[in-house]
Amino acid sequence: MSIYVRNGTPQSGQSLCETCVNAHIENGHRENEQLVICEQTYPDHRVLFRVRQCSGYTEQKRQTLKQMEDIAWVVTANGGKRTTGFRQPGSDENEIELIIQAPNGC
Repeated sequence: MSIYVRNGTPQSGQSLCETCVNAHIENGHRENEQLVICEQTYPDHRVLFRVRQCSGYTEQKRQTLKQMEDIAWVVTANGGKRTTGFRQPGSDENEIELIIQAPNGC
């Protein structure tokens, strides 16, 4: 009789800390020379194993709302009768005006 466990415990894999913004990772020359410090907790603590799941995980590539607002374009209407947004199909306006201005007004 053989037993098969579906979605069982993985034997290896990349640690979640390697892509977390709260991790401080130092790697040595050998594969087993790695120091991982978790900065999500107080006080910071050393992680002694590969992490599969973490409640304080924040992906490095994900931007905060503030970072997205800083890079977003601000669209404003130019003139009294114009409105911002998309035009209706079949409208007679064939001209689009795009003015790019730095956030400080230069």
